Amino acid sequence: MNNDFTLAKCKTKAAFMAKLRHKQTLNLKKIAGTFETLLQTDILIVIIVDGIEVVVQSYGDLLFKNSTDTELLEKIAQEIYGAGFG
Repeated sequence: MNNDFTLAKCKTKAAFMAKLRHKQTLNLKKIAGTFETLLQTDILIVIIVDGIEVVVQSYGDLLFKNSTDTELLEKIAQEIYGAGFG
């Protein structure tokens, strides 16, 4: 899954977002079973990974709410995508 996504500040510059280079559907149930889950709906989940709150959308976008550590966010994105596609 390496480099199959981009990581950048979102439009409002308030958070970072990971986007898949090619649209794919994530298995939210698998992701929710792997990570601490705060909220789960049919189209998105909110999880906590390494103390970071992440909004995971079924079409593959990840919104990182409370961190600017890009190395950590890339690692977390790899873990989430690995769980969602694995």
